[in-house]
Amino acid sequence: MSDDTNNAQAVYAALTNAIIEQALPPGTKLPEEVLCKQFQVSRHIVRSAFQLLAADDLVDIRQKKGASVAEPTLEHGRDVLRLRMELEDIVVRFIVGKLTKEQADQLRASVEMEHRYVHTDHALYMRHACGFHRDLSRLSGSSTLQRYLAPLLSQSSLVLYMYGRPRWSSCNIDEHMAIIAALEEGDERRSRSAMRMHLEAMFERAFTDAIKDETAYLADVIAKYAGSP
Repeated sequence: MSDDTNNAQAVYAALTNAIIEQALPPGTKLPEEVLCKQFQVSRHIVRSAFQLLAADDLVDIRQKKGASVAEPTLEHGRDVLRLRMELEDIVVRFIVGKLTKEQADQLRASVEMEHRYVHTDHALYMRHACGFHRDLSRLSGSSTLQRYLAPLLSQSSLVLYMYGRPRWSSCNIDEHMAIIAALEEGDERRSRSAMRMHLEAMFERAFTDAIKDETAYLADVIAKYAGSP
């Protein structure tokens, strides 16, 4: 792998982490000159990193306007979580009955870090909350599954930033612990149910208020015209 490719991957990884941890909110502009100076790389390398990020739907690139962090629509956000439900169900089926005590302890340690940072450091909380799901996909042993799931996990951070309730993260920790317990017991039905309930609850916490707001806005607009001839 060439130095340029390695450098582009490094810029891509750093920006992906910043987006996952919600340090770069949706819509944030990403000036090339700033990134070139920060990473001490050429514009060509920064643009290559942008292409990788765009392929993951994390960055929008517009001609003459440059790159900015993506702003997923409500419908795109729904699609992301629907696809996660299907893929993470497969992850659970790959893992259940094979999780070692050491692996379960490592997963619990990750969730404990979520608990430590949930009210004190949002970026570190997001790192460990997303890391929990990445660790599960890694434990599946399927590189193909990891490749398809990874961008959806990253996109979820943007979706939750835009549409999640103020305390959308409050229940994640208990739900993650329930998934670990079910996997450790080797109960496939319970494990799949725990994962689906977690993602459905996250779906609910992310989108219920947004849907209500969207409906209320539509009602306000229609009300102005309902009485018109």
